[in-house]
Amino acid sequence: MTKSTLFHAVAATLPMLAVWAGPASAQTVEGSGQSKVMMFDRPPSVEELREVVAPEPKIRTRSIEIIGGAAGAAAKRPRPIDEINYGTAPLPTAAQPAPQAEMQPATQPAPQPAPSRPAHKHRRQEVRMEAAAEPAPAPAAEPEAAPQAFGFRINFALNSAEIPAESASYIDSVGALMKEDPSLGLTVEGHTDASGSLAYNMLLSQRRAVSVGEYLVRVHQIDPKRITVDGKGPTEPLAANPYDGRNRRVEFKPTH
Repeated sequence: MTKSTLFHAVAATLPMLAVWAGPASAQTVEGSGQSKVMMFDRPPSVEELREVVAPEPKIRTRSIEIIGGAAGAAAKRPRPIDEINYGTAPLPTAAQPAPQAEMQPATQPAPQPAPSRPAHKHRRQEVRMEAAAEPAPAPAAEPEAAPQAFGFRINFALNSAEIPAESASYIDSVGALMKEDPSLGLTVEGHTDASGSLAYNMLLSQRRAVSVGEYLVRVHQIDPKRITVDGKGPTEPLAANPYDGRNRRVEFKPTH
């Protein structure tokens, strides 16, 4: 194979590599604190939505860890043994019967002074001091709270509450989730940016939330009692700039 042929063969594979690269992450966590929301840039699966509204509980276990150091070294030291000589009488044998008390009184052993144990006490004090000097373990950091809401940036037409045909698949995923879990209730929130008057944006966001709720009832036969709608207008922006178009969205929050 010539160099020219090899070059053309490699160049022919480059478009295929570009196709496999694919887009960046299709879901992002936006907002902070209790206002965190998982935003999807493409229609999500039911499993992805379930991970937000009803994540699987993680079993937390505790373990005991033995840490080396002064306390560990103190535990390995041999314990001091009090060496006290106790007086014992000789045991009688078969050839020599035990003497009777009347014939030969037993002699009392001379009292021995109690052994002093200053070194023992000193070692105990060292153990106490080393144990007290051991720093307390730092408390474990609390895991960051996961978002409890998800949302889509449905491309409504200007001043319109009609759901675009290309955005219907987003809401279809929500309908499939609610069918799978009959106990799940959702609050549908409409959000706008700060362009225009506050009164108009509050009304427009309410109309869009109602439109999404009606779609779930009409197309997926979801009980209306499981759906609550709310218009937030521009009052809860995700972007720092209240006029940023990313603030226009529809959010879903579980109510059970």
